[in-house]
Amino acid sequence: MSRQLCSLPNLIYAYDRLSANMKSHLLFQLLKRSSSDTLQFVDSVVAPIFKRDLLTFLPRELALQILSYLDVRSLCRAASVSKQWRAIVDSDDSTWRRLLERDGFQPSWGSWPHGKQEPRYDDTMGEMGSLSSPPPPTHKKKEKSRDNTFSHPYKESYRRQYILRQNWRHGRAARISFPGHLQHVVTCLQFDDDKIVSGADDEQINIYNTKTGQKLRSLRGHEGGVWALQYVDNILVSGSTDRTVRVWDIERGVCTHIFRGHTSTVRCLQIVVPTMVNGRLEPKEPLIITGSRDATLRIWRLPDPRKDEPYNGIGVNPWHMHTLVGHSHSVRAIAVHGYTLVSGSYDNTVAIWNIETGQLVHRMEGHTQKVYTVMIDTRRQRCMSGSMDSTVRVWDLITGQCLQVLIGHSILVGLLGLTDQYIVSAAADTTLRVWSAETGACQQVLTGHRGAITCFQHDNEKVISGSEGALKMWDIKTGEPLKDLITDVTGIWRVAFDHRRCVAAVHRDNVTSFEVLDFGVYGLT
Repeated sequence: MSRQLCSLPNLIYAYDRLSANMKSHLLFQLLKRSSSDTLQFVDSVVAPIFKRDLLTFLPRELALQILSYLDVRSLCRAASVSKQWRAIVDSDDSTWRRLLERDGFQPSWGSWPHGKQEPRYDDTMGEMGSLSSPPPPTHKKKEKSRDNTFSHPYKESYRRQYILRQNWRHGRAARISFPGHLQHVVTCLQFDDDKIVSGADDEQINIYNTKTGQKLRSLRGHEGGVWALQYVDNILVSGSTDRTVRVWDIERGVCTHIFRGHTSTVRCLQIVVPTMVNGRLEPKEPLIITGSRDATLRIWRLPDPRKDEPYNGIGVNPWHMHTLVGHSHSVRAIAVHGYTLVSGSYDNTVAIWNIETGQLVHRMEGHTQKVYTVMIDTRRQRCMSGSMDSTVRVWDLITGQCLQVLIGHSILVGLLGLTDQYIVSAAADTTLRVWSAETGACQQVLTGHRGAITCFQHDNEKVISGSEGALKMWDIKTGEPLKDLITDVTGIWRVAFDHRRCVAAVHRDNVTSFEVLDFGVYGLT
């Protein structure tokens, strides 16, 4: 035995001098002749050598480059391999941001949905999204996920938004219902994370708690039905059949300013918040644009109810800027961006105005019947109009030229919606149509409602529309009906949704009520 041990260095020396093939052959022969205990020992020594951690041992930049080629499912599987892999996957902000943008999610929400939401509007506002987009996060603060580990905000944002999208598609929502406006018609609706604001033909504006449905207050002062309203922060503006425009302090529940001048119903209005257009701020201060059945539009500066002296409508109005004269019949719809105002009228025309100067820029003729709805496509410098003549027309904002006539509906096109990808039109023929915002090609026809479409809203994933009997949700890309969100109702007066909630004013058993569907409850806590 002693002699064998003494010869061990010589054996090792002899092994080192063998060729690779001979080494392999010798090891194979030795392993064949070894006991189980010896083989287990060899395995315990050899196996760790071949367990190389690909991502951990690579330079960080190269590891992140590899991850950038993976889809979401593969990234999640990679994060489950080890703590080291998870740390690398979770810290890869560029990949998660790219995936957010690719899948149509918002990369700037941070800890959403627990924070504040931008207000959302119904179709009567001529504005389908928020007044301004929230700024992207300037920090990279990590957030705790459900298993108490930390992940990048972009990854956590993706998780929440993905779950929320699935909740929408499968109808997983908490629901509350509460009465409002008795037997009256709800004419306008807007809401945010804290409050629901509704106007009706009962001359009142009601404010409810979004989470509970509790009525917080009623704003009384109009002497006719409220046909238009919009709020920004604590300032609410309303228009009525009593021909007045009123400015309200929402928190105090008081009317601070009364604007007179229109000689018939104020049918539409919009608050215009200063925004950057071609490198300059337009307009320079917040404005109110109103359109009336008296065939005129008026431009007013927006008062601050907390800072500016109250005004009861008597005497010279210091807030009035311009009266726009050019239509010969009721102004039914308006849309505004910067200094550009588009109006649609029952005189069959669409007009483009400069609200800085109050001048008519273009008067566009082509529709053969009343114009009911208009939208502005700022990305493509176009505007759209829907008419009783069953068509949608696309106009060039710069030249006033009619670029396209979208044909398909068979009767009144009363509602239009716009996102960066889609134009959606809703008509009295019981259908909605989805058009490419780029080419104007009809991509989907949504059929299934029993009556004229009374309200709708859409984004790049879904359309939610109301009509006699039901509130329906559709896949905007395929036209597939996804869900009947509300059923067994006489009709849907108004609907509005944000990324988390859908709020509808419904008519059931001769009573007007509200239903709130919260899709942000399940799987997001």
